[in-house]
Amino acid sequence: MNNTSTNEQNVTFLVVNTRGCEKIKDFNTVSGENKTIGARHELLEESPIDIDAWIEFLIGQGYEEIILMGHSLGTMKVVRYLHEGKYKNKIKKLILLSPFDKKGLLQTYTETQIEELLIKAQEIVDQNRADEMISPEFDAIVVSYKTYISWYKQDDLGRMFEFVTKDYKFPALAKINVPTKIIVGSIDEFFHQSNPGHPEEAMEMMLKYIPQSEGKIIDGAVHSFAPHEEILSTEVIEFIKK
Repeated sequence: MNNTSTNEQNVTFLVVNTRGCEKIKDFNTVSGENKTIGARHELLEESPIDIDAWIEFLIGQGYEEIILMGHSLGTMKVVRYLHEGKYKNKIKKLILLSPFDKKGLLQTYTETQIEELLIKAQEIVDQNRADEMISPEFDAIVVSYKTYISWYKQDDLGRMFEFVTKDYKFPALAKINVPTKIIVGSIDEFFHQSNPGHPEEAMEMMLKYIPQSEGKIIDGAVHSFAPHEEILSTEVIEFIKK
């Protein structure tokens, strides 16, 4: 936990990992069982479990003003937390850094419909092969079949940033009930794959559907925001201190 002073404002940041840390990671459970996790085996439905634990830690330390911030796939986890988290009512603000349209990105790799790919993946999971890695027909990103289904599930939480579908109403975003800041780079290589030259289009969709929201597109920044980290930190601090 870092107590960081920026622009003469003191803000405490708790930087954490979830079970999606590293590609493959083994750990021992409290029951003594060994379990394999990591990004290739992660289920997004389980992400609130980790965030619950970290928030319990903060509450135990006496913190009351809790703000969630997620980057990339982490944006989906923090939005999900506001729907499913044990302590969702304790979240005061939300910061989304480099959200991206998973479906739009997948369509740059394959023309096969996601619904067809999900059926195939589910058939493999039903054969007790959930932990096997997907074959190249599914995606360029190597994950297990169970993780693939978790990523691309066609429910509202799975489609929360589906900018490629122009008439989608973003119900998961519309239910966000705290002030929200969205920050992306103007040349983010993942943000808006269906219209990459116009990131403002996807930004406008989010601002339209998230009730209390504001956005910032950092000119020249990529998905990681390099080399514009100072601008990013200023935007984050200013939003936190409002």
